[in-house]
Amino acid sequence: MAGGRWLARGAMAMAAVVALAGCGLTHLDDLDFRVDDRLDFVSPGARSTVQAPVTVAWTMKDFRIAAPDSEPPSRDAGYFAVFVDQSPIEPRHTLADVADGDTLCEGRPGCPDKAYLVDHDVYPTTATSLELPVISDIPGSEEELQLHTITIVLMDTSGHRIGESAWQLDLRARKVGA
Repeated sequence: MAGGRWLARGAMAMAAVVALAGCGLTHLDDLDFRVDDRLDFVSPGARSTVQAPVTVAWTMKDFRIAAPDSEPPSRDAGYFAVFVDQSPIEPRHTLADVADGDTLCEGRPGCPDKAYLVDHDVYPTTATSLELPVISDIPGSEEELQLHTITIVLMDTSGHRIGESAWQLDLRARKVGA
C-alpha cells in the first residue's frame, strides 16, 4: 500500500512538471529574480493623499536615459514608460500592445500615438518626473478615497520593454466630484 502512494505522488509530481513546462517560460534570460533598486521615487510619498495635478518624480541609477531611436538598443539605455492604474506591457513588447484589440487604432497608421497613450493613462518619457494633470476615477469603485498605482518600466531605444523590472508607487486621491 505504501509503495502505491509513493508511485501516485511521483506520477502527480511528474504531471506538475510537464504542465509547468508549457507555461510560457521560454525566455528565462529575461527573468531577474532579484530586487531591482535602481529606481527610487522622490515624490510624492508612498500612499500619500494627492490631488491633481500631481507631479511624480524619481531618480534612476545605472541606466542612461536616451530618446527613442537615438542609438542602437541595449539593456543599459532608453527611456521610461509610466502606467497609471494599468498593467504594464510584457518584456520585449512595445507600447503598441496598449492598443491591442482596439480596431479603430489598429487600422490607423501611427497609432498608438502620444495622444492615444495619454488617453489610456500611459506616458512614455525621457524625464525623471511626470505631471499628471488628472487622475481618473477607478471604474466601478464607489470609494471616495481611491488607491491608485503608478508603475514605471524601462524601454530600450527601439521601443521594447527591457526585462521584468517594474517599480510601483501607490497614491490616494479623492474621487472626482466627491
